[in-house]
Amino acid sequence: MPTTRRRIILLLWAGLMGLGLWLLQGHLQLDHDMDFFLPPSAGPLQQQVLEQLREGEAARILIVTIRAAQTEQAARLSRALQQALVGEGHFSQVLNRPVVQKESSLQDAFAYRYLLRDTDWQALHPALQQRLEELASPLAAITRQTLAKDPTASYRDWLDSLQGDSVPALHHGVWFDQHGRALLLLRTHAPGMALDQQAANLQRIEQAFAGLAEQAGAELQMGGIPALAVASRETIRSEATTLSIAASLLVALILLWAYRSWRLWLLAALPLGSAVVVALLVVWALFGQVHGITLAFGITLIGVALDYPLHLFSHLRQGQAPQQALAGIWPTLRLGVLSTALGYLAMVFSGFDGLVQLGSFAASGLLTAALVTRWVLPAALPVRWSGPTTARWRLPRPGAASATLRYAVVGGVLLLSLSWLLFSPRPLWQQDVAALSPIPESLRQQEGALRQALGLADPNHLLLIEGASAEAVLQRSESLLGLLHRGQQEGWLQGFEMAAQWLPSEQRQRERQQALPDPESLRAWLVEAQAGLPFREGGFEPFVSAVQQSKELSPLRPEGLDNGVLAARIAPLLFVRDGRWWAQVPLSGVQDAPALRAALAGQSQVYYLDLARDTGAMLDQFRHSTFYALLAGAVLIALLLRVGLGSWRACGRVLLPVGAALLATLGLLHLAGQLISLFHLVALLLVLGIGIDYSLFFARGGNTQEQDDTGHALALCAISSLSVFVILASSQLPVLHAIGATVALGILSSFCFAWLLSSVAGTDNNDKPCLHTS
Repeated sequence: MPTTRRRIILLLWAGLMGLGLWLLQGHLQLDHDMDFFLPPSAGPLQQQVLEQLREGEAARILIVTIRAAQTEQAARLSRALQQALVGEGHFSQVLNRPVVQKESSLQDAFAYRYLLRDTDWQALHPALQQRLEELASPLAAITRQTLAKDPTASYRDWLDSLQGDSVPALHHGVWFDQHGRALLLLRTHAPGMALDQQAANLQRIEQAFAGLAEQAGAELQMGGIPALAVASRETIRSEATTLSIAASLLVALILLWAYRSWRLWLLAALPLGSAVVVALLVVWALFGQVHGITLAFGITLIGVALDYPLHLFSHLRQGQAPQQALAGIWPTLRLGVLSTALGYLAMVFSGFDGLVQLGSFAASGLLTAALVTRWVLPAALPVRWSGPTTARWRLPRPGAASATLRYAVVGGVLLLSLSWLLFSPRPLWQQDVAALSPIPESLRQQEGALRQALGLADPNHLLLIEGASAEAVLQRSESLLGLLHRGQQEGWLQGFEMAAQWLPSEQRQRERQQALPDPESLRAWLVEAQAGLPFREGGFEPFVSAVQQSKELSPLRPEGLDNGVLAARIAPLLFVRDGRWWAQVPLSGVQDAPALRAALAGQSQVYYLDLARDTGAMLDQFRHSTFYALLAGAVLIALLLRVGLGSWRACGRVLLPVGAALLATLGLLHLAGQLISLFHLVALLLVLGIGIDYSLFFARGGNTQEQDDTGHALALCAISSLSVFVILASSQLPVLHAIGATVALGILSSFCFAWLLSSVAGTDNNDKPCLHTS
């Protein structure tokens, strides 16, 4: 290559890389939203399922625990922290104890008490007897506050229902869990997956706690889905950095050991660095931002893109021009690159945003690495190679076993793997959408324990009620109350939360207004009810006046609520989305889901969501579509190999060890107890691309020196790639762990099978010209 041309190529490459780095520095934005790696929805109901995972009630709850040397100190810190946060405006609710009657935001509810709850007007005498008993109990102070205006305790009963069926234990006036930690429950205005806003909320809580006088020696911990999501984002960031550094250092040591050349070690970074820059630019151009998992996934390029310069370096010989060495391997290398890129492009058509980004990143990166190896590396190497060669060691050949025996071994592995996958008693596929989440299982279990301590409903079971207006939804909700109460009596349902329990429909409120007694009748009933009780005559006139005033009230509507406790309680359970009103009814203790579905049969616009079951069905549907996309990619790869190799026989010989490796990898994962997820399927694309590369190069044939160079290159590729993916398998993130473990097994299987059949392929000289065809 002329010197002038070499300089032009290097300057052009350096200029393009400099421009790319400048664009990335000024415009690249990282995204860590967890829902990016959730499957897409196929319809309105599935959209609601995913909305519950992303923005539902469970996704907005933060749980704070305070541990101190003494429970009294923890209680004081709980009260102080609650006071510090309640006026922040970033939380719709900050609770550390049951809501008390003096809450100013509940004044409307007190005025509407006889419209919000049924009152038995014929049972005034038992109600007065109960109030009399309360005056001699710890409830005396509360009872005195409202006795004259509300002797039926309608408001207090309504207020108690607002707390829910299960609440934590009270010590020193605040909530505590069974481990002696003070508990606070916070509902955020921001959606649970709005991580920047949630991170700011967590920081506000930490700063408020740090400013408390008694916080020395106390421990603050935060849970809930928002806290887990923020922690997971930090895990993604740290692991992307740590794993990349570890993989880079390990591969660097392998290269120095293999080639004994600092020059080759530095030049190997050119295709890899170029691949990362171009891949990031492509993702940025298509998506406007790069997800943190995609960035962490970038270390897989170290294990794949690095193969291309290794093939060139292993074929360099003393006194030979680098272009001459590259010319001998480029047709095979090109075919392998195009096959791998086609496999990744199949991900682009999956419809799964996370996979589309991963596929775009990987395909563009590998193509860039191949082009830089083809054009830039020869210009960066000496005109004639005078450095060390790879003749120090050679990969042993499979031996003298017959071709029939070799095919029998590979065929036996195929049969055993397929039989195990088809007839194993263990479940094969991952049905839990939580397994796709970057949040580790240990943190999810911790969050579940905190929810249980606070008596929060199970977020996996809920009803969705749809309507054209809030009134329609509330009326439809009220029609279900009898059914749900029957479920509690029969034992297939433990509890539920419904907006209509605390905010009845306008129709129900007007019916209660019409049932209110007139003043004369009420006074007569009171006289009768007070017989034998030490209440003074006329002492309940405020009650009579309140009932009369209730007749004049306009019904309380959702849009008429102020930004207080009731509004905060109603908001996540009654909302409008895309012009339609929805009521959400979280269910707890669902013991018989089929009975619940049967009871709801025929109910119009009422949907029972079992999130574990429904998301599993969504994963089934999406897995099928992804499988067909991967199958289409495999067909395209087979057609490409047929064109490149010139015969279906040669194509079959290349694909046979790859197919055996794919099935063996799945079989080994299943044998190890792994449930196969979408991310394992994605990893099989990597195995497919790497395996085809091994098969193509092992099938090249050639003289002894050529075969030794090829064996050295492939062994080094396998060692470096295997090292990278073993490191990736150590990740805490499910997506990276799944990809790392799958590809590590796949690399080992692909290399072994391709090596085992290498001499078989090499015996057919008719195939050799096809493999070298440019």
